[in-house]
Amino acid sequence: MDLIINKKVKLIKWLRGDEFILQHVQSKKLINGDEYMKLKSISDPGTQIRDLLDLMVQKGDRVCVDFLDLLKEDDVNEGSPELRDWIKSQGISMNIKGESGSNICTPVIIGAAINSININTQFTNLKTKDVMRNDRTQNNPTITDYEKFLETNKSKLIDKVKAVDRIIDDLSLHGEMAANMRAEKTDQAKMRILLEYTTSKTAARLLVDALNKHAADVMEDLASA
Repeated sequence: MDLIINKKVKLIKWLRGDEFILQHVQSKKLINGDEYMKLKSISDPGTQIRDLLDLMVQKGDRVCVDFLDLLKEDDVNEGSPELRDWIKSQGISMNIKGESGSNICTPVIIGAAINSININTQFTNLKTKDVMRNDRTQNNPTITDYEKFLETNKSKLIDKVKAVDRIIDDLSLHGEMAANMRAEKTDQAKMRILLEYTTSKTAARLLVDALNKHAADVMEDLASA
């Protein structure tokens, strides 16, 4: 929590240019739907990031740790070398306190370059269990290369996906990009443009997440083909 507060001005500077940060935070379930929509409605990027950071702090140490863990992911910090250099050098500390009859779930962290993590636990007659988190592929664990999946299945996605407007809304696309898609009269044309605009690992992963949500039947068929 203190780390976010102390680096708040820098974090606003580093994150304000990331148009996908809200999707990243929502995909990790750090904010709910109402909170996402409220933040999404803020037009000024600096104000949006400021309110996001304030919300993370309000939610407490556990959420702050998860948020900082998210910032360590390469496809989240790829747009800001300064953020990447800083976050990779940080250690994270958190205190966990439980009472009799409760469970403590300790995260398993995979593929992150972390300087140090200190977890101090206080417990009496507690059960402990490890929880492995892999949110990135929880909907379709068979998909590991999102850009390759979209390219390989481009024609099928264009033909079969029918909820393109809802996908555009979920991705918070705006400006010329969104206008070009919404100007098209058919889902096929909208999907074709959406795929053409998907040119980075981050964008590909977020699009796959949105497809899993709004075109689950199509994605299931393609993933198992």
